[in-house]
Amino acid sequence: MIEHLGDIELAVCCPPARPLMSELEKRKIRVLPYFRALEDKRGWEHLLAAAGVLRGAVGFRPDVLYLNQVDCYRVVLLAAFLHGLPIVGHVRKLEDAAYLARARPSPHRLRGLIAASPAMLEKLRSFPQLDHITMHCHYDCYVRAFEPRAQNVPQRTPNRIACIGRLMPKTGQDVPVEVVGLLKRNGEDVECWMMGDSERDLVDRLLRRAADVGAASRIAWLGTRDAAWLGTRDDIVAILRTCTALVCPPHHGAPRRVMFEAWDAGAVPIVCAESGDAEIVTAADAGILYDEGTPQALAAAIRETLHLDRDEIACLVANGRAWLAGNCDAKRYGAAIARVLRETCSEAAKKS
Repeated sequence: MIEHLGDIELAVCCPPARPLMSELEKRKIRVLPYFRALEDKRGWEHLLAAAGVLRGAVGFRPDVLYLNQVDCYRVVLLAAFLHGLPIVGHVRKLEDAAYLARARPSPHRLRGLIAASPAMLEKLRSFPQLDHITMHCHYDCYVRAFEPRAQNVPQRTPNRIACIGRLMPKTGQDVPVEVVGLLKRNGEDVECWMMGDSERDLVDRLLRRAADVGAASRIAWLGTRDAAWLGTRDDIVAILRTCTALVCPPHHGAPRRVMFEAWDAGAVPIVCAESGDAEIVTAADAGILYDEGTPQALAAAIRETLHLDRDEIACLVANGRAWLAGNCDAKRYGAAIARVLRETCSEAAKKS
């Protein structure tokens, strides 16, 4: 997005020592490394994060605060109030709609919301506390990874699936673990690679569960891997190129970038019909849906996917890539976000 905002001058306020910073510096984007990463947005952590945003605003003097993740809305309120700044927030998680509604945002501060999907927009509009806010809907942009030469393409393992995402109790990675054990007991050999950020105790608990259901030898925890845009050898797309399918856990809200990366890599997404990911898979006709978040339902979907022939897989992947090209073009996306920011600044100037 940042590369396609046109003539907008911007600075990124983020936590220090993150991979994103080197990429921003390569693009000569000013970095304000003052934002404190926090899990608990109350108490001292909240105050320190708010002070970091205020420090960045004092040094850069922006016309608008754009929140790449709207769940830090309360954190930026101090800077917005002291500098009289409008706020535009990006909503990518369904639970953030309820968070904003509870915050009862002021119409003088939160001037715009960008929903990451139509389902997200519908969720935002269901809260009367947000009626006064101008809303927009834009899918996140996606730029396909560099295609490797034919001789460098990794060998795809027919029975290997991937499960990618931050490990938290509510995201449902325990379901794929149960499924691998269930399939193994039924004589079906499936290998699952799991990736994502997590606290060590949660990983240990997941691996203990894998041992309990007899799946320990078929599940590998690869930990955190770099995103494709970092251009590293171990990026997500390169790993997905060795897998037949991406399993999306059932308890996830908004559409996820990793599903786009699956299409990019030639893997088939397997998605719960009750999750936000299902909206895009259905629109693109580019994946396999399972009806409910139970091991039995997911096991059936994995069996169906692993029994697809090469042409059927190629058709689903081609559909997904075509959907990406039509809905996630980076230049169009950057221009749309820039337009929202300019209009917000213009409206704020008229009302000030």
